[in-house]
Amino acid sequence: MQYFVSKTTPKIILIMFDRDDLLLEGLQEVVKKERIDTAAITGGIGSLQRVHLHTITNTGIPVVEKFWNFTGPIELASVQGSVIGGDAHAHISVYDWDSKIIYIGHLEPGSVVAYRAEISLTVLEGVKTERYNDEQGNFRIRQR
Repeated sequence: MQYFVSKTTPKIILIMFDRDDLLLEGLQEVVKKERIDTAAITGGIGSLQRVHLHTITNTGIPVVEKFWNFTGPIELASVQGSVIGGDAHAHISVYDWDSKIIYIGHLEPGSVVAYRAEISLTVLEGVKTERYNDEQGNFRIRQR
């Protein structure tokens, strides 16, 4: 894995993943190394050989989630999300060639690049944020 950082404002980072790199773990490594608190994950593409993701299965509280793990030739069609408080939260769309199924969900640790993947970040310089649950248990984000 390697990455490039723009010298302009806003700061843009392009991460290039190689074969056998871990996608979410590599993204989080760059966030930590560059000391990024808040950013938008503006895009991502590539190919994967293993995917681990989850999605919600209901709209009530508590949330019920389903997790998927699968291997094979997988096209990574998109990556979007955010970095809040230094924690990357990415959603992905993938196409599993073997099953001919499109999966969409939250990227989980353990997803492995097949040949190449790219993710871009736009850093919100000087913005400090955090995730929290309000008094009703709702998920929220606030500026610190």
